[in-house]
Amino acid sequence: MSRTLSIRTAVASAAVLAAVVPVALPAAAAPAQPSRAAAAQHLGPDVIETHAADVYPEGFAWDPTRRAFIATSALSGDLSVIELDGTVTELAPSIGMVSTLGVRVDTARNRIIVAYSDFWIRQRLEVGDQPPTSGVAIFALDTGELQRRVDLSGGRERTFANDLTFDDKGNIYVTDSVSDTLQRIDRRGRVSTVVSDPRFAADIVGLNGIVWHPDGYLLALRYDTGTMYRIKPDAPSGRRVTEVRLPRPMVGTDGLQLRPDGSVVVVTNSIGEAVGVPGGVDGVSVLSSRDGWRSATLRSQIQPWPVGGPTTVALTPYGDYVLSGQVGEVLAGRTSDLIVLRRLPGTTSSKESNR
Repeated sequence: MSRTLSIRTAVASAAVLAAVVPVALPAAAAPAQPSRAAAAQHLGPDVIETHAADVYPEGFAWDPTRRAFIATSALSGDLSVIELDGTVTELAPSIGMVSTLGVRVDTARNRIIVAYSDFWIRQRLEVGDQPPTSGVAIFALDTGELQRRVDLSGGRERTFANDLTFDDKGNIYVTDSVSDTLQRIDRRGRVSTVVSDPRFAADIVGLNGIVWHPDGYLLALRYDTGTMYRIKPDAPSGRRVTEVRLPRPMVGTDGLQLRPDGSVVVVTNSIGEAVGVPGGVDGVSVLSSRDGWRSATLRSQIQPWPVGGPTTVALTPYGDYVLSGQVGEVLAGRTSDLIVLRRLPGTTSSKESNR
């Protein structure tokens, strides 16, 4: 069942916890100059503010086929579409008593890949005899139909699949924020260990945001310490993980995005403080590197971010949008139906990314 919520909708929550090619006009019908309305539409809104009950999106990604965002739900375990005008529509129903978290759109393979876990749900809700649950769900991009679930819990008592990315061959890489292991899922759904490293291990939220670099390695950041790692999956076992030298730790890092120019947008927040994790400052930083991400420099930074609790960023033809989905509210036991997508200043002509 679909639900459509307008920008003005404000339903009280009882919760506790590229682009599609435009149809070409015939040459004779095409205007000589773009109209002001068309130009404004191309620029997109600076802020998309909307309301949707029980969603609390933690992750989102730009979907060029819909010209809209695909958003996850920290509370409901479903997927929603958020339009540029703020309309929110359910795309895929809940996959169970889990949070849907990191999400990526893979247009080349017609799929949406989503990390899910019941780690946060278990802190707030009674899950009965459900064992600790964590994994990746794969949906058809065109229909939203669930195609496959890949379990990554391995029978462990603590498991927290949090964010993911994919490489040029379609392999998926998943961070588990309470594990020392980075896992890979190949196109056939087979799970393997990329690397186990004691530097990844954490009690609550360690390794979180992750991106694939086209030069053949991954960049990932720990939430609690703000340490960045460069991970080369095919390197000899003792040389797969190196720490990236940063100007300062990026404590509270949640989501990452690699831009076409090679820089990385880093979103930090203080949400973890609600559950006793060292948090950072609500902010957005841009890092760059001249040595293949053995070290990085700070290109720009906005702290504090104008909207509290940002979790990640999506690159679109209209700029880089940062998501604030009120996840901190639900973790603190409060409620809110507000969702804010705010464009990072100076990015009105960014190219989108499926990574």
